[in-house]
Amino acid sequence: MARRSVGIRRDSAETRDRLLDTAALLLAERGTAFTLPDLARAAGISSATVYRHFADVQEVHREFYYRLIDELVDELGNVSARARGRRRFEAICERWAACAALWGRAATHIRSAEGFLARVHDSDPPTSTLFGILEPAIEEIVEDGTIPPQETEYAVLIWITIFDERVIVDLSETLRWPTKRIARTLSASVLGALGADAAG
Repeated sequence: MARRSVGIRRDSAETRDRLLDTAALLLAERGTAFTLPDLARAAGISSATVYRHFADVQEVHREFYYRLIDELVDELGNVSARARGRRRFEAICERWAACAALWGRAATHIRSAEGFLARVHDSDPPTSTLFGILEPAIEEIVEDGTIPPQETEYAVLIWITIFDERVIVDLSETLRWPTKRIARTLSASVLGALGADAAG
């Protein structure tokens, strides 16, 4: 959580991370139906300390969302630059599925009502950063002929839609698919939706 912890003392940053870890558990278990005192009790931290970090529970939700997007962007950004085109696309899909399998249940409860592209156009920081990771990967699979030329924003939107955390949670928890199978199947679905067969 380096981006959010800049300028915060180490012990304070550790407490904040502990609170956000606890928030993730509460979100996964009971959705948004918890208060800051509930968070304090679950984390074993005083309510006064929690209120020093967060003004209200909505801020907890927002900070948890920012942190998970930061972590996802870090993971996707760490895919080796040596992987290009389809190999890079599939490596990103595998990392994405693995991340979403961990925090997807919690994230389903704090989804924005605003569309993904609307948030990109509004320069929403986490959404724009994620788009900045995905857009070049789409451009590469157009360049290498995996998919036909098309509007990049549309292609990223389809990718985001198919890799929705609710889909990944359903496949992981309901069908008990391993994350590698989820990644492989969903990446094939994205490519099919973007016309991979027509390109081939």
